[in-house]
Amino acid sequence: MPQDPQQPAKRTFSGRLRQRATSPRVKLANVAARVVITLGGIGTIGAVLLVCIFLVSVVVPLFVPAKVKPLAVHDAAAAQPGDLVHVAVDEYMLLGYAYYRDGTLRTYRIDTGETINEQRPFGETPPTAWSFAITDGHVAFGFADGTVRHGMIGFGARFLDRAALPDEVLALEPGEAMPHEGGMVQKTVENQFRLQALAVRLEDPVEVEAGAAVRLIDIAMKSAGPVIATLTDSGLLHINEISSRKNLLTGKVTTRLTGGRFQLEPEDSRSARWLMVAGLGDNVFVARADGRVVRLDTRNFAAPTVAEIVDLVPEDEATLTALAFQIGKTSLVSGDSAGRVRVWSRIKPEDATTIDGAELVMVHDLPSAAERAAITTLASSSRTRMIASGTASGLVQLFHVTSNQRLAAVQLEQPDAVAALTLTPKDDGILAVTDSHIGLWRIDAPHPETTVSSVFLPVWYEGYAAPEHVWQSSSGTDDFEPKYGLYPLIFGTLKATVYSMLFGVPLALLAAVYTSEMMHPKLKAKIKPTIEMMASLPSVVLGFLAALVVAPFIVDIVPQVLACFVALPFVILLGGYLWQLLPIPVSIRLMKYRLYMILLTLPLGVALGFWVGPVAEAWLFVGDLKGWLTGRIGGGAGGWMFMMIPACALAAAVFSGKVFNPLIRTHTGDWSRARIALLDLGKYLLLVAATIALAYLLSQVLSFAMDPRGRFLDTYVQRNALVVGFVMGFAIIPIIYTISEDALSAVPEHLRSGSLGAGATPWQTAVRIIVPTAMSGLFSALMVGMGRAVGETMIVLMAAGNTPVMEWNIFNGFRTLSANIAVELPEAVKDSTHYRMLFLAALTLFAMTFVVNTIAEVIRLRFRKRAYQL
Repeated sequence: MPQDPQQPAKRTFSGRLRQRATSPRVKLANVAARVVITLGGIGTIGAVLLVCIFLVSVVVPLFVPAKVKPLAVHDAAAAQPGDLVHVAVDEYMLLGYAYYRDGTLRTYRIDTGETINEQRPFGETPPTAWSFAITDGHVAFGFADGTVRHGMIGFGARFLDRAALPDEVLALEPGEAMPHEGGMVQKTVENQFRLQALAVRLEDPVEVEAGAAVRLIDIAMKSAGPVIATLTDSGLLHINEISSRKNLLTGKVTTRLTGGRFQLEPEDSRSARWLMVAGLGDNVFVARADGRVVRLDTRNFAAPTVAEIVDLVPEDEATLTALAFQIGKTSLVSGDSAGRVRVWSRIKPEDATTIDGAELVMVHDLPSAAERAAITTLASSSRTRMIASGTASGLVQLFHVTSNQRLAAVQLEQPDAVAALTLTPKDDGILAVTDSHIGLWRIDAPHPETTVSSVFLPVWYEGYAAPEHVWQSSSGTDDFEPKYGLYPLIFGTLKATVYSMLFGVPLALLAAVYTSEMMHPKLKAKIKPTIEMMASLPSVVLGFLAALVVAPFIVDIVPQVLACFVALPFVILLGGYLWQLLPIPVSIRLMKYRLYMILLTLPLGVALGFWVGPVAEAWLFVGDLKGWLTGRIGGGAGGWMFMMIPACALAAAVFSGKVFNPLIRTHTGDWSRARIALLDLGKYLLLVAATIALAYLLSQVLSFAMDPRGRFLDTYVQRNALVVGFVMGFAIIPIIYTISEDALSAVPEHLRSGSLGAGATPWQTAVRIIVPTAMSGLFSALMVGMGRAVGETMIVLMAAGNTPVMEWNIFNGFRTLSANIAVELPEAVKDSTHYRMLFLAALTLFAMTFVVNTIAEVIRLRFRKRAYQL
């Protein structure tokens, strides 16, 4: 109601008139603050969303299906496909060559099929057997006179001098090509002229078995020279390493064969259709059309031995129709008359009965077409685990072995059997030859290794005994199989978080309770800022100290360190019970020194731990903890006892609170303070003894059921989870402590005063009143600390060994998502599978923290709602 101007203005208590209307300046500041806060909140949410959108945009191409686009299809009538043995294409998909049974080597244009050059490198004596390596162009040929020749057939590139080129070549537009000098010349975008031509280099013949025609041959390249396996008409299998020596004076090259021979069973010799020698020359496979494969152990060339006999086609109605090696020449790829494509790899199981400890097993049954037409040819990629297959019905399929998926399929217009097939060197094209057509297709499959299952589920990798979770993104060999399993990194992140929280959370929460409820305010004003200053320590400094100081120091005193985890709480609690024995006047006078008394127990506990450690090692671990862990000496009871002590101590404390304490309160109402203090001390010592006895009994029982070594305890590695938990615990303590202490101090004072006024002790008030009321703040502190631990990079990078292993062993290392990104992202090729997988790791870490924080916020709000009801 407006004030009557006739009435005098009311005076305030001070006697001065007060302006009751809000100042325009205050209103403007209020509006500005509201706008700034709103924009800041929206900007924060927008920034987080933009980060998420960017991560998703980088990751999505990993799971985009492969695409196949036709480039050229032309008539193959002049190419004699019925006699075709092998085809190959250059990396620019301009030039191809075809080798025929009569020894003809024909070079032709890919886009038109026009023959550019034709030669017969063996004259009028065609080979009787041939072998073309997957990579590097290595070839081997066998002849009817028992000799072999090896060498190179491949494409070479060179740049031509513009001044020496004819006008029609100079008139080419960038990207165009034409025949020139027996090859194809192409004008590049840099206006250079690149000539692609076929190069043939064959060594002199070497006799393997005089007068015996070579039926089958294969070649493998070792660092010492080629290894050639041959099967002759006599039924002898020869395995030889070829070495060459050049005379520096005469220039003459002398070739020498070193190896042995093996007599196959007559049926195996007569029916053999494939002869395959492994990449290192340590195994030779002789396969028949019925699927029977004889695997020979040829680690000793002079004495080949049958290692095992395997059936690649266990189905009775099917036969083996195609057989090839994967890149690396370790795993076999088989195709059968029922259209199945399978991959067979040598593994080394613990129960192997073969002479070399390896067994050939099927590791992948690739998802083929439902029509089940016979597989007529197989082609392996020269750089990845991609496999192409052609069928009798003209279907061309593209597979990726590691991810166990069919990437694409192309049905030829004419349903003729695919006679020959090849993948281009860059895995960006497929060339297929049938009786009537030659077809070339462009492949767009930049990330065939990645599927949801191959990233997050176990994968059966080459040479592994079973499907496993593995992260191994690089290696030193060209035939390396990338392993992009994120589960070990997720596991390592969780392991680092768990061990650091186990160490940091109890200390931080108990310190916050003590500071808030029991510490003198003057001392609190000094202690709290000191602890908060710990947060200013850079994580790289903590990681440096952990790796170069803490880890080398602990490695020599592991039993003492483990004993300190038990001795320190024992001594601190013992000091508390001894404090109760002091007379009341004395304890009151010494109250201001109580914190220093507590700190004095720390060196006493460490001293006790260093004394008990060797004793416990001799008693529980046969006098050698590391030998007990690694060498499996002694039983597993010591490890179980070490792990059972915390659980037994907690059980003893609960039992004391539920049973002993009510009895003491009932029967000691008229006792003096000194008698009750002595009783508490005796009770404490009795519970300690009961804890040790119970842990010992449980360890004996559990040791009969299971040995903890190999699970929670195993070989000691210097940089391990124990060190990370200890150091990273110090990194999260300041954050958890500060937020927890603020939450406890924010509890209304009337609740604290009412509890103390009702006769409760400060400890009872803290546990039963203050902590439940502040639970939402305490839970927030734990979640913030967990987020700090999950995202930690430098400490785990420097102190955890950075090995992506999956085991809860506290004495071994691990690799986290954040550390993996920090290590590998600088070396990852932009937009490569490795690059995008690292961003997927970042997105996974983003999702983990988002889910955890969302759940934490829901729980925090429930705690907060309950606190309002108090």
